[in-house]
Amino acid sequence: MFMNRTRSKLYLIPTPVYRQKDNQTLPEYTLSVARSLSVFVVEKVQPALSFLQWIDHPMKDFELTLRVLNKKTPDHEVAGFLKLFEQGDVGLMSDAGAPAVADPGSKLVKLAHERGIEVIPLTGPSSILLALMGSGLEGQRFSFDGYLPLDDKKRVQRIQDLEKRSLTETMTQIIMETPHRNHMLFELLLSTLEPETHLCVACNLTAPDGWIRTSRVYEWQQQPQPDLQQKPALYLIFKSS
Repeated sequence: MFMNRTRSKLYLIPTPVYRQKDNQTLPEYTLSVARSLSVFVVEKVQPALSFLQWIDHPMKDFELTLRVLNKKTPDHEVAGFLKLFEQGDVGLMSDAGAPAVADPGSKLVKLAHERGIEVIPLTGPSSILLALMGSGLEGQRFSFDGYLPLDDKKRVQRIQDLEKRSLTETMTQIIMETPHRNHMLFELLLSTLEPETHLCVACNLTAPDGWIRTSRVYEWQQQPQPDLQQKPALYLIFKSS
């Protein structure tokens, strides 16, 4: 195994979905580490620069080294990022939330482990964990299942499969959708899930208008549809016997 002779570290830096003027989501230690770095691997350049400006990073944009790692980045290019550690410590950031969780950054983390580079995850918001914490649903066993298939029939089947798995394995199932399709997914969940199944919706967490609510499907059906459009949201499904 190649051992890291530079002793450089890979810091995993969480970023909030919503950035209030006064920071209420990131510990000071996480901010201090981010401010100390000049080399970053990011999902997109502009959101990364916006975040660094928000935390008052002391360096100018042109003084920073930023490389893009997204779902389209080929493996050989990710491997090339290892040269960045010759410059010193490297920060890994996604557009929002915890890097390498439901995020392509895990490729770089895996390479760092293989090359003996120390990996240091920093404390900060993860909408997946915040939603699970606030749902009141099964927290000992859970699964993040990401996006559903685009095909309508496959989406319905997938929802039914997740509901069945929740029941048989006593497990909370967590899914997400792109913000502009939230209403369609919410309506599909209400029409597909059984009435007694618990459904939690966690919307725009960490923002001033963020909210989280858990109710049975039949209770959701009796209420006006919540405003979910163009807002990041997570959906948690739990069916008990």
